[in-house]
Amino acid sequence: MKPFQHDWVVLFDHDGTVVDSETIALESAWRLTKEVAREFPGAQHYELDEFVKTFAGKPYREILKKIYADSLTSLNERDIDRLVAEEEKRAIERLTVEAKATQGTPEVLSYLRDDGFKYALVSNSSLQRLSACLTSAALTDYFPSEQIFSAHDSLPVPRPKPLPDIYLYAVKCLDAEVSDCVAIEDSLSGVRAAVAAGIGYIIGYVGGTHISEDERSSRADALQSAGAQQVIERMYDLIGLLSATPV
Repeated sequence: MKPFQHDWVVLFDHDGTVVDSETIALESAWRLTKEVAREFPGAQHYELDEFVKTFAGKPYREILKKIYADSLTSLNERDIDRLVAEEEKRAIERLTVEAKATQGTPEVLSYLRDDGFKYALVSNSSLQRLSACLTSAALTDYFPSEQIFSAHDSLPVPRPKPLPDIYLYAVKCLDAEVSDCVAIEDSLSGVRAAVAAGIGYIIGYVGGTHISEDERSSRADALQSAGAQQVIERMYDLIGLLSATPV
């Protein structure tokens, strides 16, 4: 692979990539879902590990629709809006105190900033959730507001990954070309969004705690099948890829 140039733009996913937030948020969502199932019987049941594996990278609205897809019970949009708001509140409460950077991420961000790379955060999460996570993970200095893009809040209408909209919007705002961008993604929906947007190079990341060591090989295969050209387990490895030298 040829070395990346400094005019390439590195676009990071957030949850499970820059911040190790997926396990925290998904456990919170799972607990809420168990409560929802008592209020609205008929939801498909998931154990916690299966819930995390199945729904990593997916918005809670999509999760609710999935678990009630084959149920005789249907949730109306008002119920879904209420539950999505409750999930957001609970997740932020926990992430505000529990979210940590994924291993190696502060060092990678320091390298990018000091070496003159342009980079940004491109996420499905709300700006409020992103702010809570970045503050808890001590990463706010690396991401000024003009480098944060939320599919929930930055677009006229929320259009989450795997739709490409947030990538296309970020690239436009950064005055870049999609072919000169690198995306770092931990989820299938994220990789698919990057592919749909035409991002020039896509790197899968399987180092988050929501992906067990036993799962990493199969997840890497799945990310590559979805369109990732390369997969890394350590965030540090990104420095080697960007500099075309071993880490």
